[in-house]
Amino acid sequence: MPRPHSGIRRALALLLGLVLVLSGCSAIPRSGPVQALQVENVAEGQGSTFSPPGPKVDAHPREIIEGFIEAGIAPQDDYKVAREFLNPKQNGVWKGSVQTLVYDARPSVIPGSRPSTFTIQLEVVAQIDANGVMTELPPHSTRAVDMTLEKLNGQWKISELPDGTMIDRDSFNGLFAAQPIYFYDATYHYAVPDMRWFPKRTGLAAAMVEALLKGPAGYLENAVVSAFPSGSSLVRSAVPIESQRATVDLNSATFIDATELSRQQMQQQLDLTLKGLSSIRSVVMTDEQREVKLGPADPQFIPAQVNAPVPDTQIGIVDQALYYVKGKAINRVAGIDDISEYDPRDPAMSPLGNRYAFLDGTFTRLFTVDDLGHSRVVARGTALVRPSIDTSGWTWTADHGAKTRILAVPEDTLLNGKVRPIAADWLNDSSISSIRISRDGARALIVSSKAGVSTVSISGILRDSDGTPRGFATPMHLYPSVPVTRAVWDSDSSIIVASSDPNERVEAERINLGGKPEKFQPLLGMVGLSAGPGERRPVFAETKDKLYTRVGNSWHKMEESARDLSYPG
Repeated sequence: MPRPHSGIRRALALLLGLVLVLSGCSAIPRSGPVQALQVENVAEGQGSTFSPPGPKVDAHPREIIEGFIEAGIAPQDDYKVAREFLNPKQNGVWKGSVQTLVYDARPSVIPGSRPSTFTIQLEVVAQIDANGVMTELPPHSTRAVDMTLEKLNGQWKISELPDGTMIDRDSFNGLFAAQPIYFYDATYHYAVPDMRWFPKRTGLAAAMVEALLKGPAGYLENAVVSAFPSGSSLVRSAVPIESQRATVDLNSATFIDATELSRQQMQQQLDLTLKGLSSIRSVVMTDEQREVKLGPADPQFIPAQVNAPVPDTQIGIVDQALYYVKGKAINRVAGIDDISEYDPRDPAMSPLGNRYAFLDGTFTRLFTVDDLGHSRVVARGTALVRPSIDTSGWTWTADHGAKTRILAVPEDTLLNGKVRPIAADWLNDSSISSIRISRDGARALIVSSKAGVSTVSISGILRDSDGTPRGFATPMHLYPSVPVTRAVWDSDSSIIVASSDPNERVEAERINLGGKPEKFQPLLGMVGLSAGPGERRPVFAETKDKLYTRVGNSWHKMEESARDLSYPG
């Protein structure tokens, strides 16, 4: 198998050293998902700049290809250095920013079946599209990139190649940063983050606004909404920043049918998206250079909640009854029916109001408890999964005895009908071990397995205008580095995953959707895990007979005992 040119190896080694210095020694790990980039408050134009060499005189075809790959670390001036490796035709049409392949192992350059053709074989961990949407790939995924070269004036040039660049995993950390752009849930009560990855260079603010105007990533499509109408665009691809004041100049089509309410929602969406950059403190919205003046807050305007917290009181089971757990205090839930005859398991609590749900000891019946404390069966099935209650009052579970696995039960079954199956083709023939609905109600976090392979997925929830769920968007898959049977929301942009094993040491992992994963200290016999969005929400773990809370990266045993703990949601 051909080995890269020694000069390339030396350049990459030097580059790695620069990356580690410039990024504070933060790096994407060599195992696990390519989510290990933790960059906060990236300032406009303060990214790392690298200057790889252009093509050498009389370079061989393999050297030209290797040089072109290396030039992918320099996005400045629209990949000016990379274009030096292309013939005049490709130089004018090739688009470097359309796609970025992040590879792990050293690429191999293999001669093709025809003269002057080559195939680059890569072990790819992720790909990023032109709008910054990252798609993680399963471990050991491969990709083949074909190229054709020709000789011009005695020098080899690339004459055929796909759009996009290739960047090694280490360089990626120094070149890209994750930034959230924000959309709304259907009620405009919650801001839903859509994490994107952009090169750290001048023009970051414009890239973020352009991505925002083009709409959400596929896994949120039709599950979230934007205040900006279709056809909105920047007048030119720039967001000037002066004295930390960003000016977003939009085309007039943006405001043709805009109301005062929608303009205020647009302004809020821009504020949420851009003020995460340390270089921006205020955002001004203009209509083709005319400042958009906003009046007093519209009566229907709602300041959107970011990382909306769940209540810090958990629900659990003690002596066949529902109990509240808050810190060291454990108190029985008063005013509800006696449910001991059902051998209650896996309770859930609504994030809004005093409503509960639980499974019976055979995991074949789902019960809900209404505001008056009355319990009743609302769904039956086989090996039902722990319920989750969303902000709209729907109770979710999974039924392994039904063709359509996911079930949703309305808050008022007399008014809104009985249990509804929620179809998802990507879950066909899968076993579902966990489902949790995000605090904003727009996303489902699902752990499923098929043919012995577990998958963690986040999928936007498609709803009718009245909030009734009707399906899921195409999911985003995550690939933790630990075994997984359950997952919980830790914030609006992070989750915690773990398996369940009463006899073995279990290692949980926090996955930040735009940052570095964190492994927890293993706990012998872990069978339960609970966490919830909000400041100072401790993480709890359970064994068969003990309850633990996480302190630092250690598990502290609590004197009190409860089982099947769950934060609201």
